[in-house]
Amino acid sequence: MCAVCKNIQGTAQSITSSLLLFGCTPLPNVLPRSARLDEWLHRGFNADMSWMAKNAEVRKHPANFNGKAYNTAWVGLWKYPRPLQKKQEPIAAFAHGKDYHITVGSILRELAAQVNGQPFVDSLPIAERELAAMAGLGFIGKNTMLINQKLGSAFFIGGILLYSQFSTLNSQLKNNGCAKCKKCIDACPNKALIEDGFLDAHRCASYLTIEHKGEFSEEQKEWAKHSIFGCDICQRVCPYNAKHLAEESEPCFLPIKETPLKRAGFKKLTRNHISKNFYSKHWLTQCN
Repeated sequence: MCAVCKNIQGTAQSITSSLLLFGCTPLPNVLPRSARLDEWLHRGFNADMSWMAKNAEVRKHPANFNGKAYNTAWVGLWKYPRPLQKKQEPIAAFAHGKDYHITVGSILRELAAQVNGQPFVDSLPIAERELAAMAGLGFIGKNTMLINQKLGSAFFIGGILLYSQFSTLNSQLKNNGCAKCKKCIDACPNKALIEDGFLDAHRCASYLTIEHKGEFSEEQKEWAKHSIFGCDICQRVCPYNAKHLAEESEPCFLPIKETPLKRAGFKKLTRNHISKNFYSKHWLTQCN
């Protein structure tokens, strides 16, 4: 491992216990899966997430992000605040606890400042999953998640774009470890996962409850009826997550403004069929 990556690793591990795994990858001129992004957009699977089309070229070329000339990406996997549950819950596991944009983001910003890099954690047009796969941290499964054969997929992805160049690094996407398995495709009640490994956001409960603006149509109400914020079905049924599932572990309820639920806001959460009793009991009295 290069000296800069070792330095990042050592510092990160000294200030947090949530870092599960990390790796480095050189940045090519164009990411290997760029053609799949083009096809996904061409098929309209981004629904009304117009920024995905607007920032597509930026996403394909992380080496030139923000007009700079980066050569390497250091990528880390950071554990969820709550494990995936055996039973489906209305709030996705990642949304329990403090907002990862703040917790993981603050660590990455601190690390990036020390090495003059660009931190990223699901808030910039950077293909985190693909960079993580290129860094040898897993493969992108049929549910479109990054899957690590030992850790499963219940983690956040965040990293740093670096100017340093390391000729000894080898970047290679791992073969898809799903093989013939299609449990996630079969389990999705809305048929949002397509056989060829694409996700149709129109039908995805996570998209509908987090990103979709406006009221639901009758069809969308049916698709989102089991979700308040996000959905873990395609992760829960994945064989790589089987040994990591928890049996009704205690939820971690915090004021909305401290959690990822802030992203949806009061209006969307209300639209997402939260009952008054549930809402007031856990968040409403604390979110002002």
